[in-house]
Amino acid sequence: MRLAVTAVLWAIAPIAAQAATFDEVAAEAAAARRGNRIPEAIGLYRQAVQLRASWAEGWWFLGTLSYAAHQYADGENALDEFVRLDDQRPLAWSLLGLCEFETGKYDLALDHLRQGLAGKDLAPEVEAGVRFHYGLLLSKAGFFDRAKRELQRFARAGADQPMLLAGLGLNALHQALLPNEVTAERQPAVLKAGAAERFRMLGENDKAESGCQELVAQYPTVPGVHYLYGTYLSYTRPEEAMAEFRRELDLNPGNADAGALLALLLMNAKDLSGALPYARKAATQRPSDPLAEYVYGEVLMGTGDLPPAIASLEAAERLDPASIEYHIALASAYSRAGRYQDARRERRVSMEIAEDIQRREQAAQAENR
Repeated sequence: MRLAVTAVLWAIAPIAAQAATFDEVAAEAAAARRGNRIPEAIGLYRQAVQLRASWAEGWWFLGTLSYAAHQYADGENALDEFVRLDDQRPLAWSLLGLCEFETGKYDLALDHLRQGLAGKDLAPEVEAGVRFHYGLLLSKAGFFDRAKRELQRFARAGADQPMLLAGLGLNALHQALLPNEVTAERQPAVLKAGAAERFRMLGENDKAESGCQELVAQYPTVPGVHYLYGTYLSYTRPEEAMAEFRRELDLNPGNADAGALLALLLMNAKDLSGALPYARKAATQRPSDPLAEYVYGEVLMGTGDLPPAIASLEAAERLDPASIEYHIALASAYSRAGRYQDARRERRVSMEIAEDIQRREQAAQAENR
């Protein structure tokens, strides 16, 4: 899913040159670029910015041409210089993040892709590529629910895209890896998990369940396999789901979300005393996990212990502010605590998120007609 950028590389107005030697090199660089002599243009822009390091346009073209030529380290360096001079261009942050993704600077890439998407004025084909890579990086960072929301928009067109299926599979298995980090031995399981998750996202439940069952039968000891099947079962067959989460925890005790979802199902079954140890352990294992914090908050609220419940739900909301469930739960907790103004705010935010989800779903349906 390579990002096409050739149509958006020429967006910055030139500034007047001052030094004669700089004028000549800058003019030659522009002529080479317009003539599609890319290697020559890259070399000339590199010379020009050495003569004038404050020339934002030169850094821009050096960065974007390097990116288009797959010279990601050079593109990263140039675009980093550009955003120091002009930090108001979402496309620059996006391309910088994509270069950093290719050079393995994943934490920086995640932050810079986020800044690019925050601008909200990327061309649709550019935004698609940025969101896909952003989703992969969220999953690698362990923000699995946030990653799923980014990746699922590509599910309909992703049947024959191994990188997307691998990304969906890793996310569904809660394995904090990128597709290119999967070993050859594990790749079949990851792709099968991705295919099952894709069917679930598309509402093709028979195919999703069949895929999950094949996955459990063929790869019963792969981390995340029982977790994935448990998440599928949790909405309709909670007792079977709890059994799958327990199997996951037996094989993979570090899967905090398996413990959290088991706690949530136990709470829904009115077994608060059984839910509390799982919820507490999950939140302790991964204090930066929004799902674990949310479930712990819900269980604590069920026991009537409101102050720590609110603290956990607030933590979940901070970690994943786009989750409607976290705002709804926090509104309920605030209301029980008599904090009615805070409760109204959370309900308002949850309604805004719901409206945004509906708009995006309608847009996706219109696009697929």
